Amino acid sequence: MSQTPVFMYLEELMDHIAAGKRIPLSNMVMVDKERCRQLLEEIRDHFPTDMNAAQSVIENQKNIINEARNMAEQTRNDANQRASRAVNEANTQAQNTVAAANKQAQAMMADAKEKARQMVIDAENRAKQLISEQEVVTRARMEVDEIRQNTQEEVGKLYQDVYAHIDEVLAQLDRSISEKLTDIRMTRQQIDQSISQR
Repeated sequence: MSQTPVFMYLEELMDHIAAGKRIPLSNMVMVDKERCRQLLEEIRDHFPTDMNAAQSVIENQKNIINEARNMAEQTRNDANQRASRAVNEANTQAQNTVAAANKQAQAMMADAKEKARQMVIDAENRAKQLISEQEVVTRARMEVDEIRQNTQEEVGKLYQDVYAHIDEVLAQLDRSISEKLTDIRMTRQQIDQSISQR
């Protein structure tokens, strides 16, 4: 960046003072008064122009800085908005995912509970069926035992009746034979008596 006339004259003035002859035993130097006056006049004459130029540069820098700040602020706002949208979308997606997972988990739990309930019902029905079958078998065995016992009793009674009937028949037969023998004896006696009388 090129220097303004004011800065050029100031540098020349400083160089002129630095090149001045030093006065012994002091901090003062000897300079060309006229040259220093000319430089100061040049600085005075150019000072307002340079100040305006500097002010213009400063204003331009301020505008550039403000524009850069506005652009940075806009960029930051845009970034914040995009970040907020991204966060909201992520939250929404996460909520939807969680809701879907919860729904699926609830459905799986309900299905598992229903299957477990059905298994319990089937087991209970099977147990009841087994109990019923066992009861049927037990009752059948009891009835068989009862029929067997009744049959044995009936057979025993029938044997007793048969034996009693046989005994009665034999007794009647014995009486009939005895009677026949008695008749035969009597007839024989009568025959013997009849023969003797002749």
